[in-house]
Amino acid sequence: MKLNVILVLSMVLVHMSPVSLEAQEPDSSYLTSYVKALDLEDPEFHSFTLLDEVVPEYTFFFTAEQHWRSINTQLQFSFLKYLHKRAGVRHLIVEGGYSYGFLLNEFLESGDERLLRKIMKDVPICPEDQMELYRRIHRYNKYLDPEDKIQVTGIDLEHSPELVLQTLYRMMPEDTEPTKRIRKKIEELQRLHESQYFDEKEVRKFFKVLDRHLSRRYKDYQAYWGDDFELFTLIVDNTLQGFQFTWLRSALFQKSWQERESRMYRNFLTIAPNLKPGNYYAQFGALHTEINQSQVWDFPPLAQRLNSLPSSPVNGEVLTISRYIRTFSENYERLGESEALETLIEVIDERFHDEVVLFSLIGDNTPFREMSKNFQFMILIDEDVEEESCD
Repeated sequence: MKLNVILVLSMVLVHMSPVSLEAQEPDSSYLTSYVKALDLEDPEFHSFTLLDEVVPEYTFFFTAEQHWRSINTQLQFSFLKYLHKRAGVRHLIVEGGYSYGFLLNEFLESGDERLLRKIMKDVPICPEDQMELYRRIHRYNKYLDPEDKIQVTGIDLEHSPELVLQTLYRMMPEDTEPTKRIRKKIEELQRLHESQYFDEKEVRKFFKVLDRHLSRRYKDYQAYWGDDFELFTLIVDNTLQGFQFTWLRSALFQKSWQERESRMYRNFLTIAPNLKPGNYYAQFGALHTEINQSQVWDFPPLAQRLNSLPSSPVNGEVLTISRYIRTFSENYERLGESEALETLIEVIDERFHDEVVLFSLIGDNTPFREMSKNFQFMILIDEDVEEESCD
């Protein structure tokens, strides 16, 4: 069954007082006027016209996802294409390490399936779906000028040391010889990459020793890596941090998430100045995407840091399209206006079966003045569609 995205934009809420939304359903003429199905196959996005009025105000766009759902990839690619055409997005920011993005960009240039499968070998979420996503981006990029091509940038911790080895090996300068003081470490890096066997303990030990050696031979490494030195140190540091961030530890200690959010923000600050001109789009887990105080965490999520910190290059320019997660209903109550939200969810569930629905929380007379401080739009997915898990 073909999926449509239903767009309920700010005009819906502008004409609806808080009382009417909570007390009665919109009539059919109302829905006909202000609910529009998006044709995801339309390359010109004619059905997105009302959204066109909103996106020019922003430079960084988030959509929130619920992990392990097949619908994620379709939504991500659709929003990426739309924002590429209408909002100047040229950068797909991903919840992966810099090495992950670096190698994906090589795939986007080459179309090498062996490389893509290697990259996705350690991906913890929907590898088959993700491979198809990047195949589609590869095909999409083929017809674009170099300055308009979509590039991938990872700002997360390095969760795959094997990809790190491959990336650092490919980044090694061809015309610069390492000094005697660091030659053994560079040769060891090359040996670990070229080995047929991946020994995780050996690789972990190598990066720990490399980090200490880097602090002692800073100038030698700086001279060897040249313009890529800042990226080299970022990758090494994020690899060590990735060793510390285990999913078991993160489940037990909220501080792990706080450290990760801070690290992702700092990584973006480091990487962004080196990227070509263009705006940014990211589809992250829902908790990362709130632009105000989190419903769950007692520390600022990534989107809030990007939108509010003075050091952010996209300060005040972040738009979030969140995901309505049905099991989080109690958390939405913390934001207030939960009765109005529940009524709207019931109406959409009743009227639109097997659909994906996007509705606005903004507008002069919106009943979601508090909730819209955390995200401007929200996606609601039919329960049957939402439950379709990926491999």
